[in-house]
Amino acid sequence: MQNDMKIDIVYLWVDDRDTKWRAEKDKWLEIIRGEKPVYTDAAIEARWRDNGEFLYSLRSVEKFAPWVNHIYIITGFNQVPKWLNTKHPKITIVPHEQIIPHDALPTFNATAIEMCIPNIPGLSEHFLLMNDDMFFNRPLTPSYFYDANGRAKVMFSNHSKRSKNIGQWMSRVDEYTQTLILSAKIINAIFGQDVYKYRPSHGIDPYLKSSWIECRNHPMVTGLIDKQIRNKFRTNNEIQRWAFNLYDLVKGRAVFIHSRARKHSRHKIINAIYNTIFAPWIRRSPVVCTDTSRARTALLRAPVFCINDSRDTDETILRDNAKFMAERFPEKSSFEK
Repeated sequence: MQNDMKIDIVYLWVDDRDTKWRAEKDKWLEIIRGEKPVYTDAAIEARWRDNGEFLYSLRSVEKFAPWVNHIYIITGFNQVPKWLNTKHPKITIVPHEQIIPHDALPTFNATAIEMCIPNIPGLSEHFLLMNDDMFFNRPLTPSYFYDANGRAKVMFSNHSKRSKNIGQWMSRVDEYTQTLILSAKIINAIFGQDVYKYRPSHGIDPYLKSSWIECRNHPMVTGLIDKQIRNKFRTNNEIQRWAFNLYDLVKGRAVFIHSRARKHSRHKIINAIYNTIFAPWIRRSPVVCTDTSRARTALLRAPVFCINDSRDTDETILRDNAKFMAERFPEKSSFEK
Protein backbone atom coordinates (compact mmCIF):
# COMPACT_ATOMS: atom_id res chain seq x y z
CA MET A 1 0.00 0.00 0.00
CA GLN A 2 1.28 3.42 -0.95
CA ASN A 3 2.06 5.32 2.25
CA ASP A 4 0.97 8.65 0.77
CA MET A 5 -2.39 7.39 -0.52
CA LYS A 6 -5.28 9.56 0.65
CA ILE A 7 -8.65 7.85 0.86
CA ASP A 8 -11.85 9.86 1.25
CA ILE A 9 -15.38 8.77 2.07
CA VAL A 10 -18.48 10.02 0.25
CA TYR A 11 -21.93 9.73 1.82
CA LEU A 12 -25.37 10.55 0.43
CA TRP A 13 -27.81 11.72 3.10
CA VAL A 14 -31.35 13.06 3.22
CA ASP A 15 -33.73 14.06 6.02
CA ASP A 16 -37.09 12.66 4.99
CA ARG A 17 -38.82 14.52 7.84
CA ASP A 18 -38.05 17.90 6.30
CA THR A 19 -41.43 19.37 5.30
CA LYS A 20 -39.99 21.37 2.39
CA TRP A 21 -38.28 18.28 1.00
CA ARG A 22 -41.44 16.19 1.36
CA ALA A 23 -43.56 18.83 -0.37
CA GLU A 24 -41.17 18.98 -3.32
CA LYS A 25 -40.97 15.20 -3.54
CA ASP A 26 -44.75 14.85 -3.54
CA LYS A 27 -45.10 17.64 -6.12
CA TRP A 28 -42.69 16.01 -8.56
CA LEU A 29 -44.20 12.58 -8.02
CA GLU A 30 -47.55 14.01 -9.07
CA ILE A 31 -46.03 15.72 -12.10
CA ILE A 32 -44.41 12.57 -13.46
CA ARG A 33 -46.99 10.04 -12.23
CA GLY A 34 -47.91 7.62 -14.98
CA GLU A 35 -44.62 8.17 -16.78
CA LYS A 36 -41.90 7.73 -14.16
CA PRO A 37 -40.75 6.17 -11.96
CA VAL A 38 -41.00 2.75 -13.51
CA TYR A 39 -38.75 1.40 -10.76
CA THR A 40 -41.19 -0.25 -8.33
CA ASP A 41 -39.43 0.86 -5.14
CA ALA A 42 -38.33 4.25 -6.47
CA ALA A 43 -40.67 6.28 -4.27
CA ILE A 44 -41.38 4.12 -1.21
CA GLU A 45 -40.71 5.67 2.21
CA ALA A 46 -37.84 3.26 2.92
CA ARG A 47 -35.95 4.78 -0.01
CA TRP A 48 -35.25 7.95 2.04
CA ARG A 49 -36.20 7.09 5.62
CA ASP A 50 -33.66 8.35 8.15
CA ASN A 51 -33.49 5.76 10.94
CA GLY A 52 -30.60 7.41 12.75
CA GLU A 53 -27.96 5.15 11.19
CA PHE A 54 -25.75 7.96 9.96
CA LEU A 55 -24.62 9.00 13.44
CA TYR A 56 -23.54 5.44 14.21
CA SER A 57 -21.96 4.99 10.78
CA LEU A 58 -19.68 7.97 11.44
CA ARG A 59 -18.87 6.56 14.87
CA SER A 60 -17.78 3.36 13.16
CA VAL A 61 -15.53 5.34 10.79
CA GLU A 62 -13.76 7.13 13.62
CA LYS A 63 -13.40 3.96 15.69
CA PHE A 64 -12.28 1.52 13.02
CA ALA A 65 -10.94 3.63 10.10
CA PRO A 66 -9.19 6.67 11.61
CA TRP A 67 -6.91 6.77 8.54
CA VAL A 68 -9.72 8.20 6.38
CA ASN A 69 -8.52 11.47 4.88
CA HIS A 70 -11.80 13.39 4.50
CA ILE A 71 -15.56 12.82 4.58
CA TYR A 72 -17.87 14.44 2.04
CA ILE A 73 -21.61 14.45 2.78
CA ILE A 74 -23.86 15.12 -0.22
CA THR A 75 -27.18 16.70 0.74
CA GLY A 76 -29.97 18.75 -0.81
CA PHE A 77 -32.45 21.40 0.36
CA ASN A 78 -29.85 22.90 2.74
CA GLN A 79 -30.17 19.84 4.97
CA VAL A 80 -27.54 19.09 7.59
CA PRO A 81 -27.86 16.57 10.45
CA LYS A 82 -28.60 18.56 13.62
CA TRP A 83 -26.08 16.56 15.62
CA LEU A 84 -23.23 16.93 13.09
CA ASN A 85 -20.12 18.93 13.96
CA THR A 86 -19.81 20.79 10.66
CA LYS A 87 -16.66 22.56 11.91
CA HIS A 88 -14.77 19.28 12.09
CA PRO A 89 -11.72 19.52 9.77
CA LYS A 90 -12.55 16.18 8.16
CA ILE A 91 -16.17 17.06 7.31
CA THR A 92 -17.45 18.87 4.22
CA ILE A 93 -21.11 19.33 3.32
CA VAL A 94 -21.65 19.11 -0.45
CA PRO A 95 -24.95 20.68 -1.62
CA HIS A 96 -26.59 19.16 -4.68
CA GLU A 97 -26.25 22.52 -6.41
CA GLN A 98 -22.46 22.27 -6.23
CA ILE A 99 -22.12 19.07 -8.27
CA ILE A 100 -25.40 18.51 -10.17
CA PRO A 101 -26.49 20.49 -13.27
CA HIS A 102 -29.07 23.15 -12.45
CA ASP A 103 -31.63 21.77 -14.89
CA ALA A 104 -31.49 18.38 -13.13
CA LEU A 105 -32.61 19.82 -9.77
CA PRO A 106 -34.37 19.07 -7.58
CA THR A 107 -33.59 15.37 -7.60
CA PHE A 108 -34.75 12.49 -5.44
CA ASN A 109 -32.74 9.92 -7.36
CA ALA A 110 -29.64 8.55 -5.59
CA THR A 111 -28.43 6.95 -8.80
CA ALA A 112 -28.48 10.34 -10.52
CA ILE A 113 -26.65 11.98 -7.62
CA GLU A 114 -23.98 9.28 -7.61
CA MET A 115 -23.16 9.94 -11.25
CA CYS A 116 -22.02 13.45 -10.23
CA ILE A 117 -19.72 12.44 -7.36
CA PRO A 118 -16.43 13.16 -9.21
CA ASN A 119 -17.58 16.80 -9.45
CA ILE A 120 -16.92 17.23 -5.70
CA PRO A 121 -14.17 19.86 -5.34
CA GLY A 122 -11.08 18.42 -3.68
CA LEU A 123 -12.20 14.79 -3.79
CA SER A 124 -9.18 12.45 -3.60
CA GLU A 125 -8.28 10.02 -6.37
CA HIS A 126 -9.15 7.10 -4.07
CA PHE A 127 -12.51 7.28 -2.34
CA LEU A 128 -15.04 4.98 -0.70
CA LEU A 129 -18.75 5.35 -1.34
CA MET A 130 -21.00 4.55 1.60
CA ASN A 131 -24.70 4.69 2.27
CA ASP A 132 -25.58 6.07 5.68
CA ASP A 133 -26.68 2.58 6.76
CA MET A 134 -23.22 1.04 6.28
CA PHE A 135 -20.70 0.47 9.05
CA PHE A 136 -17.08 -0.45 9.66
CA ASN A 137 -17.24 -3.31 12.14
CA ARG A 138 -13.63 -3.92 13.13
CA PRO A 139 -10.25 -2.21 12.63
CA LEU A 140 -9.54 -2.23 8.90
CA THR A 141 -6.56 -0.89 6.99
CA PRO A 142 -6.64 0.74 3.56
CA SER A 143 -5.40 -2.59 2.15
CA TYR A 144 -8.91 -3.98 2.67
CA PHE A 145 -10.08 -1.65 -0.10
CA TYR A 146 -7.00 -1.10 -2.32
CA ASP A 147 -4.01 -3.23 -3.24
CA ALA A 148 -0.33 -2.22 -3.23
CA ASN A 149 -0.70 -0.73 -6.71
CA GLY A 150 -3.71 1.38 -5.74
CA ARG A 151 -6.20 -0.87 -7.53
CA ALA A 152 -9.69 -1.10 -6.05
CA LYS A 153 -10.61 -4.37 -4.35
CA VAL A 154 -14.20 -4.94 -5.39
CA MET A 155 -16.45 -7.47 -3.67
CA PHE A 156 -18.83 -9.34 -5.97
CA SER A 157 -21.24 -12.25 -6.06
CA ASN A 158 -22.64 -14.12 -9.05
CA HIS A 159 -25.98 -13.64 -10.75
CA SER A 160 -28.28 -16.61 -10.38
CA LYS A 161 -30.16 -18.14 -13.33
CA ARG A 162 -28.53 -16.00 -15.97
CA SER A 163 -29.80 -16.34 -19.54
CA LYS A 164 -27.77 -15.84 -22.71
CA ASN A 165 -30.73 -13.93 -24.13
CA ILE A 166 -30.38 -10.55 -22.41
CA GLY A 167 -33.94 -9.47 -23.21
CA GLN A 168 -35.43 -12.62 -21.71
CA TRP A 169 -33.17 -12.33 -18.68
CA MET A 170 -34.22 -8.73 -18.01
CA SER A 171 -37.91 -9.59 -18.38
CA ARG A 172 -37.83 -11.97 -15.40
CA VAL A 173 -35.66 -10.08 -12.90
CA ASP A 174 -36.32 -7.16 -10.57
CA GLU A 175 -35.65 -3.56 -11.60
CA TYR A 176 -32.40 -3.27 -9.67
CA THR A 177 -30.99 -6.32 -11.42
CA GLN A 178 -32.12 -4.86 -14.73
CA THR A 179 -29.95 -1.79 -14.08
CA LEU A 180 -27.00 -4.06 -13.27
CA ILE A 181 -27.50 -5.91 -16.54
CA LEU A 182 -27.61 -2.61 -18.41
CA SER A 183 -24.36 -1.60 -16.68
CA ALA A 184 -22.70 -4.80 -17.84
CA LYS A 185 -24.21 -4.36 -21.30
CA ILE A 186 -22.56 -0.96 -21.81
CA ILE A 187 -19.14 -2.31 -20.74
CA ASN A 188 -19.62 -5.29 -23.04
CA ALA A 189 -20.43 -2.89 -25.89
CA ILE A 190 -17.27 -0.83 -25.23
CA PHE A 191 -14.76 -3.65 -24.80
CA GLY A 192 -16.44 -6.72 -26.25
CA GLN A 193 -15.91 -8.58 -22.98
CA ASP A 194 -18.60 -10.56 -21.19
CA VAL A 195 -18.92 -9.18 -17.65
CA TYR A 196 -22.53 -10.18 -17.10
CA LYS A 197 -21.81 -12.81 -14.45
CA TYR A 198 -20.71 -10.29 -11.83
CA ARG A 199 -23.05 -8.74 -9.28
CA PRO A 200 -21.98 -6.16 -6.67
CA SER A 201 -21.79 -7.19 -3.04
CA HIS A 202 -23.62 -4.63 -0.94
CA GLY A 203 -20.92 -2.95 1.15
CA ILE A 204 -18.45 -0.08 1.29
CA ASP A 205 -17.23 0.33 -2.27
CA PRO A 206 -13.80 1.62 -3.42
CA TYR A 207 -13.36 3.78 -6.53
CA LEU A 208 -10.73 5.64 -8.54
CA LYS A 209 -11.90 9.15 -9.42
CA SER A 210 -9.87 9.47 -12.63
CA SER A 211 -11.11 6.12 -13.92
CA TRP A 212 -14.73 6.98 -13.03
CA ILE A 213 -14.39 10.22 -15.04
CA GLU A 214 -12.75 8.39 -17.94
CA CYS A 215 -15.63 5.92 -18.14
CA ARG A 216 -18.26 8.61 -17.65
CA ASN A 217 -16.78 10.63 -20.54
CA HIS A 218 -16.64 7.69 -22.95
CA PRO A 219 -18.72 8.47 -26.08
CA MET A 220 -20.91 5.41 -25.44
CA VAL A 221 -21.57 6.40 -21.83
CA THR A 222 -21.67 10.17 -21.48
CA GLY A 223 -24.98 10.73 -23.30
CA LEU A 224 -26.68 8.00 -21.28
CA ILE A 225 -25.51 9.52 -17.99
CA ASP A 226 -26.46 13.05 -19.03
CA LYS A 227 -29.97 11.76 -19.62
CA GLN A 228 -30.35 9.71 -16.47
CA ILE A 229 -29.11 12.39 -14.05
CA ARG A 230 -32.22 14.31 -15.08
CA ASN A 231 -34.53 11.53 -13.88
CA LYS A 232 -36.15 12.86 -10.71
CA PHE A 233 -36.67 9.33 -9.41
CA ARG A 234 -35.05 6.00 -10.18
CA THR A 235 -36.01 4.20 -13.35
CA ASN A 236 -35.10 0.76 -14.64
CA ASN A 237 -33.38 2.10 -17.78
CA GLU A 238 -30.41 3.57 -15.90
CA ILE A 239 -26.92 2.22 -15.40
CA GLN A 240 -25.49 1.80 -11.92
CA ARG A 241 -22.12 2.95 -10.60
CA TRP A 242 -21.36 -0.76 -10.91
CA ALA A 243 -20.45 0.10 -14.51
CA PHE A 244 -17.38 1.98 -13.21
CA ASN A 245 -16.26 -1.08 -11.23
CA LEU A 246 -16.63 -3.24 -14.33
CA TYR A 247 -14.74 -0.65 -16.37
CA ASP A 248 -11.86 -0.82 -13.88
CA LEU A 249 -11.92 -4.63 -14.02
CA VAL A 250 -11.49 -4.66 -17.79
CA LYS A 251 -8.85 -1.91 -17.61
CA GLY A 252 -6.87 -3.79 -14.95
CA ARG A 253 -7.52 -1.13 -12.32
CA ALA A 254 -9.59 -3.33 -10.01
CA VAL A 255 -9.23 -6.72 -8.34
CA PHE A 256 -12.52 -8.58 -8.02
CA ILE A 257 -12.96 -10.69 -4.87
CA HIS A 258 -15.80 -13.19 -4.52
CA SER A 259 -18.00 -12.32 -1.56
CA ARG A 260 -19.50 -15.28 0.26
CA ALA A 261 -22.07 -15.34 3.05
CA ARG A 262 -21.94 -17.91 5.85
CA LYS A 263 -24.51 -20.66 5.28
CA HIS A 264 -27.14 -21.24 7.98
CA SER A 265 -29.52 -23.70 6.32
CA ARG A 266 -31.02 -26.76 7.96
CA HIS A 267 -28.31 -28.96 6.41
CA LYS A 268 -25.76 -28.60 9.18
CA ILE A 269 -23.10 -30.91 7.72
CA ILE A 270 -23.21 -29.18 4.33
CA ASN A 271 -23.09 -25.82 6.10
CA ALA A 272 -20.01 -26.86 8.07
CA ILE A 273 -18.18 -28.07 4.95
CA TYR A 274 -19.05 -24.95 2.95
CA ASN A 275 -18.16 -22.56 5.79
CA THR A 276 -14.82 -24.31 6.31
CA ILE A 277 -13.82 -24.34 2.64
CA PHE A 278 -14.75 -20.71 2.07
CA ALA A 279 -13.77 -19.38 5.50
CA PRO A 280 -11.20 -16.84 4.15
CA TRP A 281 -13.80 -15.32 1.82
CA ILE A 282 -16.55 -15.37 4.45
CA ARG A 283 -14.32 -13.52 6.94
CA ARG A 284 -13.70 -10.76 4.38
CA SER A 285 -17.25 -10.44 3.08
CA PRO A 286 -19.75 -7.76 4.09
CA VAL A 287 -23.03 -8.73 5.73
CA VAL A 288 -26.37 -7.21 4.75
CA CYS A 289 -29.55 -7.55 6.78
CA THR A 290 -32.84 -5.78 7.40
CA ASP A 291 -33.42 -7.21 10.88
CA THR A 292 -30.44 -7.19 13.24
CA SER A 293 -32.17 -9.44 15.75
CA ARG A 294 -32.05 -12.30 13.22
CA ALA A 295 -28.53 -11.63 11.97
CA ARG A 296 -26.72 -10.69 15.17
CA THR A 297 -24.12 -13.47 15.02
CA ALA A 298 -23.21 -12.74 11.41
CA LEU A 299 -23.10 -8.98 12.07
CA LEU A 300 -20.63 -9.34 14.93
CA ARG A 301 -18.25 -11.34 12.70
CA ALA A 302 -18.40 -9.12 9.61
CA PRO A 303 -15.65 -6.63 8.65
CA VAL A 304 -18.34 -4.24 7.36
CA PHE A 305 -22.12 -4.49 7.38
CA CYS A 306 -25.26 -2.78 6.14
CA ILE A 307 -28.63 -2.51 7.87
CA ASN A 308 -30.83 -2.23 4.81
CA ASP A 309 -34.30 -0.66 4.93
CA SER A 310 -37.19 -2.07 2.92
CA ARG A 311 -40.93 -1.80 2.50
CA ASP A 312 -41.29 -4.70 4.97
CA THR A 313 -39.37 -3.02 7.80
CA ASP A 314 -41.86 -2.49 10.64
CA GLU A 315 -41.62 -0.55 13.90
CA THR A 316 -40.42 -3.58 15.87
CA ILE A 317 -37.52 -4.11 13.49
CA LEU A 318 -36.66 -0.40 13.54
CA ARG A 319 -36.53 -0.46 17.37
CA ASP A 320 -34.38 -3.60 17.41
CA ASN A 321 -32.02 -2.12 14.83
CA ALA A 322 -31.70 1.14 16.77
CA LYS A 323 -30.90 -0.78 19.95
CA PHE A 324 -28.25 -2.84 18.16
CA MET A 325 -26.53 0.25 16.74
CA ALA A 326 -26.52 2.01 20.11
CA GLU A 327 -24.98 -1.05 21.77
CA ARG A 328 -22.43 -1.61 18.99
CA PHE A 329 -21.25 2.02 18.81
CA PRO A 330 -21.95 3.65 22.20
CA GLU A 331 -19.02 6.10 22.23
CA LYS A 332 -19.68 9.60 20.93
CA SER A 333 -17.41 10.58 18.03
CA SER A 334 -15.69 13.89 17.35
CA PHE A 335 -18.02 14.24 14.34
CA GLU A 336 -20.86 15.06 16.76
CA LYS A 337 -21.56 18.36 18.51
